[in-house]
Amino acid sequence: MKQRTWKQRVAKVLTVAMLLGTMATALTACGGSGSGDAGDRTVVKFWASVNQYTTASMNELVTKYNEGQGKIDGVFVQADLTKTDVSSNHYSICPENVKNQTDILSVSDRYIFAGASYASGSYYTDLSAMFADESLRTKNEDGEYVLNLEDLSEAAVERFYFNRETGEAGNMETGTLYALPQGSSPTMLIYNEDYFTGANINIVSIKEEELADYNKKNGTSYAPRGYCEYTVDATPDKDLKTSKNLAGEEVVKVFNNLIPMNYIELNTLSKNFTQSYNSEAKSVYGVLNEWWFSHGWPVGGNCVAWDAEAEQHVFTLGETNPNYYVTKDITIDGTEYKAGDVLGYNARKYVAANAGNVDMSALYEIPTQYEQFREFCALSQKTDAKVDGAMNGYGISPDPNSFSNSSKMKYFTSGQVAMLVEAYSNLNTIVKSTKAKINVAPLYTFREFEGEGQEGSNELKVVGKAYDGVTFTGELKKVNDTAIASESVGSSDNLGYAIPANSTKKEAAFKFLQYLCSEEAQAIMAKANGETPTNKNLALSKEYAEQEGRLVDNYAAVGMMSSTCQIGDWSYLGDKEWITDWSVDLNGDVRNGVMSLDDFFAKWNPRVNGTEDYKKNLTQSKYMTIKWKGLQ
Repeated sequence: MKQRTWKQRVAKVLTVAMLLGTMATALTACGGSGSGDAGDRTVVKFWASVNQYTTASMNELVTKYNEGQGKIDGVFVQADLTKTDVSSNHYSICPENVKNQTDILSVSDRYIFAGASYASGSYYTDLSAMFADESLRTKNEDGEYVLNLEDLSEAAVERFYFNRETGEAGNMETGTLYALPQGSSPTMLIYNEDYFTGANINIVSIKEEELADYNKKNGTSYAPRGYCEYTVDATPDKDLKTSKNLAGEEVVKVFNNLIPMNYIELNTLSKNFTQSYNSEAKSVYGVLNEWWFSHGWPVGGNCVAWDAEAEQHVFTLGETNPNYYVTKDITIDGTEYKAGDVLGYNARKYVAANAGNVDMSALYEIPTQYEQFREFCALSQKTDAKVDGAMNGYGISPDPNSFSNSSKMKYFTSGQVAMLVEAYSNLNTIVKSTKAKINVAPLYTFREFEGEGQEGSNELKVVGKAYDGVTFTGELKKVNDTAIASESVGSSDNLGYAIPANSTKKEAAFKFLQYLCSEEAQAIMAKANGETPTNKNLALSKEYAEQEGRLVDNYAAVGMMSSTCQIGDWSYLGDKEWITDWSVDLNGDVRNGVMSLDDFFAKWNPRVNGTEDYKKNLTQSKYMTIKWKGLQ
């Protein structure tokens, strides 16, 4: 939900923190003396998580700080790049009885609150209160703040908020900030550009928000689609190549690698690269994605939710309550929603039971979580296999059995699949493992176009062609003047920087911490191509999009996904056992086409939701430890 803008929310939270004046741990004054190059500056010990790509950049960052901003701050950093353990083991060096090992360390969003979640807040320093204290904010030589919290990606920052009393994570209005995002590894659509150009697919790179001005300036007529087909007479630009579509029509195919595809576009493009649909395809399959997130999250769905009425987590992968896109501002059960939001689990449940008390004209129905999950499962199931009683598979993606003896990255780099959904952290390996030209695009999402429908199985309509007497234009569907278009979103693994509660140099550490997440510092780290920036000023900048030495051409898309990707389901609850058993069936029999979704949910819904005596029942206390805001 976007009840307020990110900047407004940050301002409100920091004001509240300042008024409360609460600090998790007493702060010590900066001062003391260092040694060597430190002079009379306060020496801060820093343990950072680095890899083969980022070690040199981190050393450069520390040196630049010590020679520049560190002199303004009165801080000298001594970095050790060998000691940080970002697994749950890092708790061992944070308690009060373990003193003076480090003043800043790297932590993982997977483990920072897991396991010892109720106690973990006592391991780290309250950064919310520190940001609210004006005297602790650092400024550069021009008198500007080194870092504003709203400069950072909302999705990256919120995962480091936690409320020790309620066990809720990811809620900045009720939680405490315990770490700042170091860097991200967002998932994105990686594609074989040689296959695209070889199939006469024209590739353009035009951001959606700039499309209208681009068309006006250049006399073009590109539609706001990730993948689009045009009649030859409706070609959006001159000198574009033509080719046959799946229906045998001569068309102009355009792939805009800065606009996310919807599910119809994804499926149609994938069929073009799947040999069972197109005998001339160079790859066996069109797409490979092992994560369902980009099908479920854009419509507000998820695999688990916190049921406010039942006061427990519930298994929702197969939820059938209608989903809704908000087309004008509305309040539902006391919660305000803005146009462009999608309803969460509890709001959908309320609407289903109280439709007569809700202004339904403000809501536009979109596919359910079950329907979207079925759509995901259909990708890898053969066309003669039943996904459920109503739908067969698409056969455009390899099933898990197909690449059981090879990693999904090798499946892609060997040319057997044209598009792969993978994390940025593996892009270095992918690019170096193939001679093909590789590029990236935003992940596909839920978007609806006027006159085309919502289901991924629907026909992709050709711009300029008449259907039942109406010429298709490729314009987004609008309701109450709100475009029906969800943000492109996937999962990401993020590291963060935290100040141990046992540090005796918290103020000095906080000064360096602000620099670590600044645009200047993240620009140094970004050059290594080992992680993506979480500072939006950099991630969405022209400088980052065009930085020298980038792994692929389209870093603008990398920056987009870095700014929107969310934490994955592996971090939702304190104990990860809840996902283990049902995911074995899902990633085995279901995706291989052996078990139908009907049978899958008949087996697992009652077990996971606790109507049977099941050892991994979500009502057990160990699963109550974390309640992510995004699951409300």
